[in-house]
Amino acid sequence: MRRLFLSDVHLSPRHPERGRRLLDLLSREAGRIGELYILGDLFDYWIGPKHLDLPDYREAFDAVRGLSARGVRVVFLCGNRDFYVRRRFREALGLEVFTGPITAEIGRARVCLCHGDHLCTRDRPTQRAQAIIRSRPIEAIFTRLPAGLARFLALGYRGHSRRVTARKPARRKALAAEAVLAAFRAGADVIVCGHIHRAAKHTWRAGGREHVLYSLGDWSNGSSYLIEEDGRWRLFGAEGR
Repeated sequence: MRRLFLSDVHLSPRHPERGRRLLDLLSREAGRIGELYILGDLFDYWIGPKHLDLPDYREAFDAVRGLSARGVRVVFLCGNRDFYVRRRFREALGLEVFTGPITAEIGRARVCLCHGDHLCTRDRPTQRAQAIIRSRPIEAIFTRLPAGLARFLALGYRGHSRRVTARKPARRKALAAEAVLAAFRAGADVIVCGHIHRAAKHTWRAGGREHVLYSLGDWSNGSSYLIEEDGRWRLFGAEGR
């Protein structure tokens, strides 16, 4: 079976080129893949169920829905930009939704699939802020706002977050070695994640064994994705390799 993994597309009406690249990739892979894993931040922002009725991401919705209709298993893991994805999204697109990391048996390997933000344990201020924003009381309030107001607030928070992130030391934004090693010691042979916006393959040693971490790049300047087929992994970065 051929599997496709991607993350951090950050679809936005302000950046239609990202949507075009995603549609091109899904069109090319439509008749080849059996499973698609979207590891968070597919959207630059998500206001909740009302976003399904807006035109912002309609073409992407149709493409994913088409894959599901053809029998492709589509798995969506919430990121730190689209954490209000819930039941209506799952039903509308015919996919599976998970709010945190999952483990799957892929190509004879035990694979931890995650967005990756929970592995950045040195960034405690962001983790505290995210815990508040993702709480059920805040979600209940925000998702009941009129769509226009919710979008305005989401864009404001997105801009603030971008400015704060740009000022953070690189070490705080990086995956924490202790968190990665804990995942490997818990039984993962391979970790696939996004969030840090760099396409790379890293080899780790834990418990006397060799493990692999694939981090997926973002789609600001090109497509970034990972293919697994018959136990062979191939990482494609923004350079389109």
